[in-house]
Amino acid sequence: MAACLGVLAASSAFAQSQAPAQLAPVLVRGGIDQSPELGDTYAATRSRSASKTDTALSSTTQAVNVVTRTEMERQGSTSVAQALRYTPGVTAQYGDTDARHDWLTVRGFTPGRYLDGLLLPFGARGYSQPRLDTYALERIEVLKGPSSGLYGQTSPGGTVAMTSKRPTAEPLREIVVQGGSFDRYRGSFDLGGPADAEGRLLYRLTGLIQESNSSFDTLTDDKRFFAPSLTWRFSADTSLNLSAQFQETHSRGGGGAPALPVNGVLWRSSAGDIPRERYVGDPDFDRFHNEQLLLGYTLDHRINDRASFRQTARYSEVDTHTQRVQIGLMATEKDAVRYAWRFPERSRVLQIDNQLDLRLRTGPVSHALLLGLDYLQEDSRFEESALTLFMPPSYPLFDLQDPRYDIGPIASPAAAMKIRQRRDQLGVYAQNLMSYERWQLTLAGRYDRTDATTRTWRAASSTWSRVDTDPGRLTGRVGLAYQFDSGITPYASYATSFQPVMGTDRNGGTFSPTTGKQLELGVKYVSPDQRLVATAAAFQLDQKNVSAPDPLNTSFSVQTGKVRIRGVELEAKANFDAGWAVTAGYAYTQSEIQRTNAGNTNGQAGNALAFVPRHQASLWLDKTLQEGPLAGLGAGFGLSYRGSTYGDNANRYAIPAVTLADAALRLDLARLNPTWRGADLALNVNNVFDKKYVTTCLGPVACYWGAERTVMATARYRW
Repeated sequence: MAACLGVLAASSAFAQSQAPAQLAPVLVRGGIDQSPELGDTYAATRSRSASKTDTALSSTTQAVNVVTRTEMERQGSTSVAQALRYTPGVTAQYGDTDARHDWLTVRGFTPGRYLDGLLLPFGARGYSQPRLDTYALERIEVLKGPSSGLYGQTSPGGTVAMTSKRPTAEPLREIVVQGGSFDRYRGSFDLGGPADAEGRLLYRLTGLIQESNSSFDTLTDDKRFFAPSLTWRFSADTSLNLSAQFQETHSRGGGGAPALPVNGVLWRSSAGDIPRERYVGDPDFDRFHNEQLLLGYTLDHRINDRASFRQTARYSEVDTHTQRVQIGLMATEKDAVRYAWRFPERSRVLQIDNQLDLRLRTGPVSHALLLGLDYLQEDSRFEESALTLFMPPSYPLFDLQDPRYDIGPIASPAAAMKIRQRRDQLGVYAQNLMSYERWQLTLAGRYDRTDATTRTWRAASSTWSRVDTDPGRLTGRVGLAYQFDSGITPYASYATSFQPVMGTDRNGGTFSPTTGKQLELGVKYVSPDQRLVATAAAFQLDQKNVSAPDPLNTSFSVQTGKVRIRGVELEAKANFDAGWAVTAGYAYTQSEIQRTNAGNTNGQAGNALAFVPRHQASLWLDKTLQEGPLAGLGAGFGLSYRGSTYGDNANRYAIPAVTLADAALRLDLARLNPTWRGADLALNVNNVFDKKYVTTCLGPVACYWGAERTVMATARYRW
């Protein structure tokens, strides 16, 4: 039915386009998904992701953090993890050292990740998820707390909603060349504008090539990315956007930072510290390869002054293959027993989201009513090999202080387990944003139904087992806000979440769905000139059936009974006169495992949740000189503090706090010579003081160093 509506709307639009018509002036900046403020400033004031409608952030009864295109460029961010390092309440579990994925937590939980309003693939075990380069994005929004009332089956901690670059009505041409530490070289281009004289057809082509080593020996991060997009404006009321993305990532060394023993990284060792660049794999065996393809469209149709329809659909395909040699156990404080394994995964996702937006009035109350129906189908295939142990006397122990990698060819280990998983998800949702004078009431509700089938094959028995689940749940949000003339808007909200947990535990059992609830009180401020946006939020979040690494086998997960997280988050973003821009944030987060499941003997009750620092703080100052002989010269400097955390829920591995510094310098060459108009240079330095720190420790042989100082030079030309 939803697809039929989309076809009818497109047919109607096409028919209208055949008659002579004078198009009304339309300004499109980065596509129909974006508000006029998008990408222009640090202080974004509107969002489409938070309510699935173009709404002022001050009217949204939840904390929302926005990272704009401008901020990503000035801070030199090339990954989502980097772009969110100044966002309160967000933690990159491994820092920015993984070429495969952005492993993030928001308010203590792994967030759902959306691109242009649709869920990104995840797979049965989470390895077939795409990693997006920030050059492909116009903005990143973090919706804090449960958003299941609109998005359905998502994490209670938050949702990361990303917006792609889309066609522009104004000509856009950009070429970027970059080079820096660890032999990193990047070339990228971004071209867009009208494809015809009437401006009915808009296009955008974005692409990049990267060849790069890393701060770890042998580990590389090479990628190719290409994204064409086309917007066809049938009439002033109807447009259709077609988009595609293809990315290939290849990494020698297995893609991820080396997993090292706790002695010599987190704890002192008689053999001394393990060097930060130490590689523990096999250069001839370790590989990571990822191919991701996204094909989609968005149809927008304005029915009349009070109603509009939108349909978004996408087919996603992610194929990953990972094989690595890793440390299994330590024979001495410097000698390790290693093993080889592989774990390829593939995911195919087809989804469609239909939205009907109505603007109504009932007496003095105005209503922004959103009705939606979406469907998702994901097919995943995961395979995990047996472990090939390199044990004496056939193989020597691996000396971490004096490594040797010449152990000879390694045969690909045979499969030990295979998972075939399919899930079909259907969701129906409604939201009403009601306004009466200065009061605003938000009501959102959604019902989800999932049918999932998981088939598991184990080599030990050479048989397939099958598990079917069909969880369904009603979730929602209620929020109340009051807008003062001064720009201050206090609000209160209550929201719930529901998320089926796919896969099986190490015994082949299924997981129960997680459920969450949150109470949030906050206040937002937008200055009259919209140059300053500040938010403060206090929240209490409860979730049942939380997943965590299985302490007996970290390749699997277990579920913890109940977790409570309480916190306060503050953020301010501003653009001041005289070229100043500021980003500041602070988060206080207290997490507690309140109850463990029956049979759990790990004694986790009362412990803090892994990856959740008690304190986080960040500050980024940016200044562009407006006058004088150095006009056009800009500089930025930032500090980010992450308090101490635990690497596991048993709280055995306490990770020390760390403060990192970043710096940026840029120059608009047109200020020096008008003939160089459009050209600029930039220099970005991350971890300026080359701080040696640990990102996390998951277990006795699963500790990770943070990245060393990284320098990147950029030459950009726009015309």
